[in-house]
Amino acid sequence: MQRYDTEHLPPQDRFAYWADEFGKSVGYVGLESPQRDDFHQWFSIVDMSSLALARLHGSPVSSLAEPGQIKDVELHPFQLMLKVGDGPSTVTQRTEAIVQTGDLVLIDSQQKMRMQAHVAANSLLVGLPKPLVTRWLPGAEAAAAQRLDGTKGWSSLLAAYLNSMSIDRAQAINSPFEQELIGEHILSMLSFALSQNGFVREWDAVSSRDRALHLRMYNWIRDNYADPDVSAAKLAARFHVSVRYVHKVFASAGGGNTFLDVLQHERLEAAVRMLRTASVSHTLVSQIAYRCGFSDPAYFGLVFRKRYGCPPRAFASNGRRSNTSPLSQTQSLEQPPSTTSSTPDAEINSS
Repeated sequence: MQRYDTEHLPPQDRFAYWADEFGKSVGYVGLESPQRDDFHQWFSIVDMSSLALARLHGSPVSSLAEPGQIKDVELHPFQLMLKVGDGPSTVTQRTEAIVQTGDLVLIDSQQKMRMQAHVAANSLLVGLPKPLVTRWLPGAEAAAAQRLDGTKGWSSLLAAYLNSMSIDRAQAINSPFEQELIGEHILSMLSFALSQNGFVREWDAVSSRDRALHLRMYNWIRDNYADPDVSAAKLAARFHVSVRYVHKVFASAGGGNTFLDVLQHERLEAAVRMLRTASVSHTLVSQIAYRCGFSDPAYFGLVFRKRYGCPPRAFASNGRRSNTSPLSQTQSLEQPPSTTSSTPDAEINSS
């Protein structure tokens, strides 16, 4: 967890520190406050898998961010703000939203943004990862700086969920699966809230039934990716729908990611987790392939190289971490290409 705090500084130095050190670190410029002489502020941020959860509290302050200048804009192109308390705040992008206590607003980090806390800064900010935004919020740009009333519908459920998520509680969640599940919950509720308020037109053609079914199917794939026999037919049988309907649900509610895209993504992400400890556990590349649902280790090596730019064994030996966005450039698994090269099947070691 990272924390910025003015309490350790002399009162006359606090605002200057906040404007210079904090502002530059997060990408805000032009900070102003009517309480410069009695300024106090703290900001804590914790990473939760692909999410970033931040809490801001203190004196009233206004800030400006130029397009693309907010920290980690490539990882988190959008932020969701919950106004926790202490009067209204104004968020201005292409439109202007005045949010009261309990309200939510989506911020597009790639647009110019001005934010002003009129009485006091007291907000929770969630950095939303690009893959989840792509899947859950097609056309999210149109929803930026639109107030979501925290007392109504899906917005109220999302606000209550976020209100229960303190920084300390978030930091205590160590399971990557649980962290990813929190991201899915937040984005799914946000997509329903935006659709309910008419802010994301692309969702209008997608029924709430299909969106809910897509989430259930996605979670089932996450739980069963290691089964080499997972297929659209097996998924259809599990949820009592036709194979054609499975593909329809992913086409309409999957944000451009097909059933096969999701399956391969989950398998490759599991392989990455295993490869990072393979040198310690003396695990073979072929064993990892089979454990992740790949029936052909040679094909596993091919798709892994295509996604991460190196063979699985080199990834493990070098301890590399991929910055590739999940579900980007994922290849179909229906017709695995034949390969003539042998599969590297020696034990992975740290040499």
